Amino acid sequence: MVFGSINHIGLTVSDMTRAAGFYETLLSHLGYTRVEDTPKHILWAGPGGAIGISPVRPELAQRRHDRYAIGLHHLAFHAPSRADVDAAYAKLQAMGAEVTDAPAEYDYLPGYYAVYFLDPDGIKLEVAYTPGFPA
Repeated sequence: MVFGSINHIGLTVSDMTRAAGFYETLLSHLGYTRVEDTPKHILWAGPGGAIGISPVRPELAQRRHDRYAIGLHHLAFHAPSRADVDAAYAKLQAMGAEVTDAPAEYDYLPGYYAVYFLDPDGIKLEVAYTPGFPA
């Protein structure tokens, strides 16, 4: 791994079973493998480091994620091509995921092409292709 690259990202979820199913399907499609599975933590390792989920504290379980509050706004996964973004979109549709923005070009950078969607707790996720972005 390169110094300064992401080692891992931890997400808190309201329902471990529901989130595990969602993330297992999504992350296995993106090349991640489940490497840890306990009632308090599930971890997938892959090309972009590791992503884990842990259960919310019971007294906070009714809160929905607000990406405009302090904390994580969204998490974007790299796609090597536009076709990979489209394949992720097809997978999301098959999963019944809430897609907020279907694949399209965005003016963030030349050729930026992405799909945006929510996890079961409303955490915004993205699969993005950026021409010239390091693979």
